Amino acid sequence: MTADLATISEAFCSIQNSHILVVGDVMLDRFIDGHVSRISPEAPVPILEKSAVKQMPGGSANVACNLAFLGVRTTLIGVIGDDDAGQILIAELGKNPSITFTPHIVAGRPTTLKTRYRAAGQQILRVDDEDTSPLTPDMADAILSQIEACLKSMPAVDAVVISDYAKGCLTPAVIQKIVALCKQADIKTIADPKLADFSAYNGVDILTPNLSELRAASYETLNAIDDITKVAHDLIVKHNLGAILATLSARGIVLTVAGGTTIHGAATARDVFDVSGAGDTVVATVAACVAQNIAHALAVDIANLAAGVAVAKSGTAIVSPGEILAQLPTKKIATDWPYWADQCQKWRENGAKVGFTNGCFDLLHPGHIYLLQQAAAHCDRLIVGLNSDLSVKRLKGNGRPLQSSDSRANILASLPFIDGVAVFEDDTPYNLVSTLQPDVIIKGGDYKASDVVGADIVIARGGEVVIIPTLGTHSSSTIIER
Repeated sequence: MTADLATISEAFCSIQNSHILVVGDVMLDRFIDGHVSRISPEAPVPILEKSAVKQMPGGSANVACNLAFLGVRTTLIGVIGDDDAGQILIAELGKNPSITFTPHIVAGRPTTLKTRYRAAGQQILRVDDEDTSPLTPDMADAILSQIEACLKSMPAVDAVVISDYAKGCLTPAVIQKIVALCKQADIKTIADPKLADFSAYNGVDILTPNLSELRAASYETLNAIDDITKVAHDLIVKHNLGAILATLSARGIVLTVAGGTTIHGAATARDVFDVSGAGDTVVATVAACVAQNIAHALAVDIANLAAGVAVAKSGTAIVSPGEILAQLPTKKIATDWPYWADQCQKWRENGAKVGFTNGCFDLLHPGHIYLLQQAAAHCDRLIVGLNSDLSVKRLKGNGRPLQSSDSRANILASLPFIDGVAVFEDDTPYNLVSTLQPDVIIKGGDYKASDVVGADIVIARGGEVVIIPTLGTHSSSTIIER
């Protein structure tokens, strides 16, 4: 790991401006949880006493969700059936306004559904309901027409993810046509392969196989990093690829770039709970970095951190910027009121307009970043009031915050448009506003200016109150529940 907190924070801020198209095999992941206390008298199999059912987007739809939770505007193209699973998938994706999903519905073809049965959090059985036969030529042409229209639309597409799960949506011919369309438009492609014959992905800018897929493509038993990079380089030359990013589970990620450059990012040490969808998290993170031309070494660092968070979660995981940033070393920063009151006074004396906003900022997400960016645009210096741990617990309940005030303060302070963070113990920041005396107070949501805590203080000294509309339905609670 070479990147620091400030560098990765700046990368996440740039990612917010991206638009990525995801094309591939969408599916619905269903998790049926329960407990096992006895064996069936009918056969030597455990009896699962069901306690909960959870459903979430999977496959390329999970890639789209990961992108959206990083703050990327995402367009998703895929195929579903005219069935209940398809409608559930549409509804689940519709919960995130950053995702535009316009599915092709094929009558009689089931939406790919993976049902996992779990006892005490561990999978005991998976049942797949799917049709993996290739799409008809007419349907493939319809999808390609939609892709071509998206590449010519606004906002402009910054990168395309080809998410291949071998469920019939992406034939080699379709993949090659997608790559050709992207090259014509000078748009980068990232492909997550399932086919053992990598010739299907000729011309892709970054191919993201796992180690098993790399072994299948090379017909070699690979283990040593040097052998992996040698084979990756050979495949890059053979198939005219820009790079191969190989995910190696506990050993991290190896990126081999055309020309011979190799970057090995060691995995972050985390307890592995569930690897479902962790590869999707890596693909999404790398794609988000590619879309903003972020350096390869930094992209590998961010993807490694994201994967470490994903495998520690249950189910098809998504990862937020705040969870990734929390894995990085922090330092002690000033969060006391007298210090920032003195700073505010100095800034005002130098003619600067001081702004103030506040919140819990537990698990920093795109909605938070948007609010803070907008707040900073209304002032010369921005101070953030941060609820203490006890204050968050009183407001949000037991189990919150998930991150300490020290961690949350460090993450906020690392954002390039924030000048200071002050922690307050009360349920509201009224006394803090009174101490800092900002020139403008900024709040997100549907508040009226008169309802904003501390508005009277700011207005009394000739200042203003600014309300920033909320960005969609992003929330820390949604990340926790997902």
